Amino acid sequence: YILHAYLNPFVSNVDTYRLSVFILSFAAPIILYICLVQKFTNTNKKILFFISSFVLLSPFYRTSAYWGLEVNYAITTMLLSIYFLNILQKKKNINNLSSYVLISLLTFTSSLCIYFDQKFLIIPLLIFIYILKSEIKLKFKVYSIINYSIFSVPFFYLIFLWKGIVPPSTQYANPNTITSVSRLNLLWFEHLGYATTMIAFYFLPLVFFKKDNFLIVVRNFFLEKKNYLFLIPFLIYIIYFTYYVDFYGLTKGNYLMGLGFIHKISLILFEDILLQEIFTCFSFLLSSIIILLFLDKNLNNFLILFYFYFLSLILWPLMQEYFDPIIFLFALTIFSSKLFISYKNSTFVFLYLSIFLICANVYYY
Repeated sequence: YILHAYLNPFVSNVDTYRLSVFILSFAAPIILYICLVQKFTNTNKKILFFISSFVLLSPFYRTSAYWGLEVNYAITTMLLSIYFLNILQKKKNINNLSSYVLISLLTFTSSLCIYFDQKFLIIPLLIFIYILKSEIKLKFKVYSIINYSIFSVPFFYLIFLWKGIVPPSTQYANPNTITSVSRLNLLWFEHLGYATTMIAFYFLPLVFFKKDNFLIVVRNFFLEKKNYLFLIPFLIYIIYFTYYVDFYGLTKGNYLMGLGFIHKISLILFEDILLQEIFTCFSFLLSSIIILLFLDKNLNNFLILFYFYFLSLILWPLMQEYFDPIIFLFALTIFSSKLFISYKNSTFVFLYLSIFLICANVYYY
């Protein structure tokens, strides 16, 4: 709001304001393309440009651009942070003025993510951890700590003022979301399964970006006995969900909106509540396998993913927009999974996301 008030000359009129946000939203695909070029150095740039445009297929990103919402700025600054981080990672001799400028930009853009959308707290956290673990000189690490401390002061002041992480009016309007310490007893374990389906939705097409054929990837997964150990937590959760969650009360009483695409599909396919529950639990299991296929036993990937599960525990209602298109962007730019991009699998992802966009438009129309 401060940036719009001081820097946006079109803010006085609703239509021109929305148009300005709509135009600025085209920055994210451009920055994403640059990040992809940094990461996939041996991939055809035309294909990477094609993939960068997939952000524009995101229903939530398009909606935010059209209505002038602030989340697109968070996505844009997130990608800017990744861009600066990629430069820092490639710097060999980090001991001059340009390095101070780079760290200043990196800490500033990553801090901005939180001010645009608090769900993006993971970005400055990841970057801060990387800086501390890196081999750069101690003075640059101290400089980063000082920067983050300064950039966090306004938000800590607001937390003190609001007695929570959002304004009192927002706390009042969202009584089931954990926005202050007094609400820490509200943990929505019912959301973990639905969060799994939403995350898996964005991982699924990228499993085809693995080096081996999709069927070979699946076969190798089930042939390796260790993978069954990773499935145990998901199976325990499904048992918990089946026996301890009031499915009818959750889906018919608490939730008139939200819970993502699997919940919508269950309502379309089945009228019987028992069949809806069976379908939902089966989707939980299938989605957990998809996630494990993509993460490929990488500890860093699991730790990053844990953050999104944590979000699902404290947010209510749980909406697919919280994961769209963030998970897809994370998968391309931050997760450590090895991806092999070609025109063929890129076209598949384009069709996959296009069908999702069409279905979302038809459903809500």
